[in-house]
Amino acid sequence: MTSASKYRSRAIADKVIAFSISYQRDNMLARGMGLEHMNELLIRLARPLLRDGASLAYGGNWKETEDNFVFPLLRLVSAEQEDNSLGGPDSSVQIGMLYNHSPWPENLRITPGIEAQWINCCRVVRITQQMAGFSEAEVVPDADADQVDSRTLFNKAITLSAMRRLMMQSMSIDIPDVPRPEKIPAVSARILLGGRLDGYSGFLPGIFEEALATLQCQRPVYLLGGFGGAAEILARAMLATGNDRPKELTLDWHRQRTPALAALLESARQFKVPPALDGIEKSLDALYDFVVRARGDLPGTLRTGLSDAQTREMLQACDIGNVVHLVRTGLKTSMP
Repeated sequence: MTSASKYRSRAIADKVIAFSISYQRDNMLARGMGLEHMNELLIRLARPLLRDGASLAYGGNWKETEDNFVFPLLRLVSAEQEDNSLGGPDSSVQIGMLYNHSPWPENLRITPGIEAQWINCCRVVRITQQMAGFSEAEVVPDADADQVDSRTLFNKAITLSAMRRLMMQSMSIDIPDVPRPEKIPAVSARILLGGRLDGYSGFLPGIFEEALATLQCQRPVYLLGGFGGAAEILARAMLATGNDRPKELTLDWHRQRTPALAALLESARQFKVPPALDGIEKSLDALYDFVVRARGDLPGTLRTGLSDAQTREMLQACDIGNVVHLVRTGLKTSMP
């Protein structure tokens, strides 16, 4: 009998592939799709990665909502690990796990019991206010995490941005009853789809901020614009010609569409901003610079490992099977 591991991609083994995914109902309905299609796409993208020995990274919270993708990923990892263990010595590639990067104060809701329940298939990477660059005097006590004052909201937004940046770096976390900290590898590539354009809780749409962090670290970006949301806006901008700047990549547009952003901007003038965080306008300018580069060299800028034609197809395709094939082909090629 031929070993199943013969068909696995060694290029992907031990890598960490991040997912930036958010369900945008109206966008999906306009395409004749729903939440079940988003879940199907996620699972069809993630399952072969796990079977190739890669791990997954996702910065979602642990709230029990139908559009929360943490739990489908947890169940998938658990099922794949169980299937692999039943296969005996035939498999020479270990199934990966899920790294859940969780910023303060969302990580306060992850109890030791919840973490223990999933300890074999998930590592929770808690991003603290201190890791975001706040001094002890600037840290909001955990007991005040639910307050809606400007200081608390500002620290939440800064820590969320820090999480997206820190995912691109290797880190260490302490595991109970384990003598040495566990190394958390950096994200090797990122897959992006959906995403809110307004009403977000941070300084920028999550898709924009995570795409920028990945591009700045020169890691492969798989931008699936065919499913709407912020990913579609970014994909369309990269597919366009000329030097026109999309309004969605300007600070004025976001200030008008997201009222909470004005309060955060005022807080940034009132409080000390950690030095590692770029200003919102500077970040949008940096993202637009990558858009301009992509217009001249799409596969090179995104580092997709695909041809120009394939990369353009990936940015626009909404056929699940086609998208899965393109992303998988690119990852096999782009991984060092």
